[in-house]
Amino acid sequence: MQSVLLVPFPQLAPVAEPWLERSVGARPSHGIPPHVTLLFPFPPPDAAVIAATRDALAGLEVFDVRFHDLRRFDQTSVLYLAPDPDEPFVRATEALAARFPEWPPYVGAFTTVVPHLTVAWGDALDEAQKALSPLLPLHGRAREAMLLTEVEEHRWEPQAQFPFGGR
Repeated sequence: MQSVLLVPFPQLAPVAEPWLERSVGARPSHGIPPHVTLLFPFPPPDAAVIAATRDALAGLEVFDVRFHDLRRFDQTSVLYLAPDPDEPFVRATEALAARFPEWPPYVGAFTTVVPHLTVAWGDALDEAQKALSPLLPLHGRAREAMLLTEVEEHRWEPQAQFPFGGR
């Protein structure tokens, strides 16, 4: 059983989901909305993990996000929307990694935290970039973190929500 902690951007579903479905077969019915990941893998949710997560995210306020740039991770053939600002995501990921040191982001595969909202993988990157570029900038509001657990292959369900403070 896998878990992930993410910041959902459901308002970006009309833009992101068609490309995700086409490039990797991700579907809304899988249960994962367009998002910026805070920590994956994430510890199995229990009362102590949920309390520690709430504590780690306590200082995070609601904030507006502008996605004005499409970028690529060359090593994984991923096209993503870069969030601005990205600092709140980085700070949250660092706080969570400090709280759960046995669960480093992406199993420690990367040395730098790069917040991103994936829109396409694989062979469709050029086509997706061409189609999505004219739609930029996109806007969202980071209101909460959501803890999801994979309950069966390709099927994720929410386990907890962590509303951000402020507006």
